[in-house]
Amino acid sequence: MHIRKARARYVRWLLTRDLSPHTIRAYDGDLACFERYIGTRAQIAAIDRESLISFLEGQKEAGLSPASRKRRASALRGFCRWMVSEGFLEADPWEGASIVFGRSRTLPRFLAAHELDRLLTFLRATAEMDPGDRDYASIPSRPHETTTLLAVALMVATGVRVHEVVGIKCQDIDLPSRAIRLLGKGGRERHVYLTNDWITDLTGAYLETRSTLDLSHPYLLFNLRYQPLTTSAMRARLAKAASAAGLAGHVTPHMLRHTAATQLIEAGVDIRYIQRLLGHASLSTTEIYTHVSDGALKRVVSNADVLGRFA
Repeated sequence: MHIRKARARYVRWLLTRDLSPHTIRAYDGDLACFERYIGTRAQIAAIDRESLISFLEGQKEAGLSPASRKRRASALRGFCRWMVSEGFLEADPWEGASIVFGRSRTLPRFLAAHELDRLLTFLRATAEMDPGDRDYASIPSRPHETTTLLAVALMVATGVRVHEVVGIKCQDIDLPSRAIRLLGKGGRERHVYLTNDWITDLTGAYLETRSTLDLSHPYLLFNLRYQPLTTSAMRARLAKAASAAGLAGHVTPHMLRHTAATQLIEAGVDIRYIQRLLGHASLSTTEIYTHVSDGALKRVVSNADVLGRFA
C-alpha cells in the first residue's frame, strides 16, 4: 500500500477519535510532510526507524522548533501504531527508538491593557454599543458588527479558543447562571462564565435578535449570510478590526486567549482556576503565563520592599 493511501485512511480513523479538528489537521500536515520526504509513491514498507529518525533530524536542521518536531514525532508514532494494529506493518519501527527534542518555551503574545481597551472601544463604536447603556435596541440594525464584538468579548472574558467560541450553541447558554457549556479540546467538557452585567446583557440581546431572525441552525454566532460563523471568518474579522483600530502587528484569536490568561494572572487569580477556565489538561501548560506577569511581580516586590525594612 502507498503511504498516501494509508495516510488518508488513518486521517479518516482519527476523525472517529476524541481529537479536535485543529489537532487532526496538524497531524495530517505532519504526515504529509513526511510523505513528501520519503516519496509520495513510496510503499509503507519503506517506513523504518532510519527513515523516521533521519526525517526528524532534517526537520531540526531546517530550523523547526522542538515543539513542532515533537508533534511531528507524535503524529508519526500514532500512524505507525495504527498501521501495526491494522496489519499493514509487521512491527512498529518506533520500537526502541529514542529521540531528544529539547525544550522550547516561547512566551505567548498578548495584548497590553491599552491595546485591548483600544480594540474593544473600536468594536463597541462600530456596533453602536455603549457599555454604560443597558438598552441594546440597536442590535437588529447592526447584527454583524455585534457578532464580532460579542465573539471578541467572549474570548477576552473567558479565554475560549476560536473554535470553541464559534461552536457555542444557544442551548449551551444559561443566562440566569451566567454560564456557558463548552466541549473543548480532546472532547473535554467545561463551563465558562459571563463576568459582568454588560456582556450578560449583550449576550441576551444577541440571542433575542437571533430569535427574531428565525435562524435554522443552533449556533450562537452567525455570518453575513446568517450561516454559522467559521473559525477562518472569525480570524479574518479580528485581524481586520485590530488593523482598523490602529493596533500594530497581526492580532489573532489565540492572542486574546493569552490576553485573558495574562489579565487573570495579573489580577492574582490562582493558576489552578485559570487551568480549569482555559481547559488545559496539564497545569504545566498554564504555568507559561506566570512568566509574562512581570508587572504584577514588580508591584508585589516593590510593595514588600524588603531592603527598606533595614534602611
